[in-house]
Amino acid sequence: MRLLISGTCPAALNSNYGLLREITRGFEQLAAANGAAVEVRLVSLEALPAAIGHWRPAATLLVGGLALDTIPLPLVRHGCDQVRSRLVFWSLEDPYELDCVLRQGHWFDLLLTSDAASRCFYPGDWTVQHLPLASADRPAPEPGQQLNHPARWLFCGVPFSSRLQWLDGLVQACPEGLLIGPDWPDYPAPTRVRHQRIAPAVLQGLYAALPLTLYLGRDLNLANAAGVMPSTPGPRLFECAGAGGRQLVCGAGLELERYYEPQQEVLVAATLEEALEQLAWAAAHPEVLAALGQRAWRRTQAEHLYRHRAGRLLSWLREL
Repeated sequence: MRLLISGTCPAALNSNYGLLREITRGFEQLAAANGAAVEVRLVSLEALPAAIGHWRPAATLLVGGLALDTIPLPLVRHGCDQVRSRLVFWSLEDPYELDCVLRQGHWFDLLLTSDAASRCFYPGDWTVQHLPLASADRPAPEPGQQLNHPARWLFCGVPFSSRLQWLDGLVQACPEGLLIGPDWPDYPAPTRVRHQRIAPAVLQGLYAALPLTLYLGRDLNLANAAGVMPSTPGPRLFECAGAGGRQLVCGAGLELERYYEPQQEVLVAATLEEALEQLAWAAAHPEVLAALGQRAWRRTQAEHLYRHRAGRLLSWLREL
């Protein structure tokens, strides 16, 4: 089977383009490990219509969001029909752009949503599956890899309002942290704030090196008229675990337990008070915390790599 993959916006504007490469490598690793009969290519959105006609894939996978009006869906659909290619969309922005998917989902033969709660709002006659994000395949963390760094916690991301609420409280009570991302407030020392985006490889190293990484969801709703609350964790949960990082998941929903075992593979806090208790416990039990990170890495290796998601997608394509 030939599978063509593309994003839904130009690569220069796509901060998730590295994610597309990891998804593509997941299919390549599946083929290498299991002898799966799949050949995969990643192309830019601009090159997609021509690539469909020239390469004649059995399936064409678009990954990302549908909020941009510049996505040439009618042209892509026509090209797929000409070569009998199934058109698939993997929505990474549910439920934040759910309205956009509901307006344009009719173009696709199969829709994949990264959020289980959003699936309930899709029309009943569409073919929809829930496919969470995952981690790239990374080597096992080395014992004693943590740095002697003054920061007790790490967070990297954009300051959505829900995250600001958590960080404002954490910084006041446990200020020894490293905060990375544009537009964060200049919290006073000893909190260290880096107003920049960093390369994924650098972030992976920080996951492994710093004692604890915070997982904080987001609440930015660009097109979510129904007010759907997300249920499935985002990619950072899997990426950090895949690097052997130790995580404190703040405000997690019930679905977290489908992926990692609380207090055995990730720490969990429903309130700020619980988060501070977990931070104090982590500082007092570094060896137990290290074992937690190792268990999270093993769980990721067993269930949450992109080659696992690739296998599920191929099985659904065979059923179409």
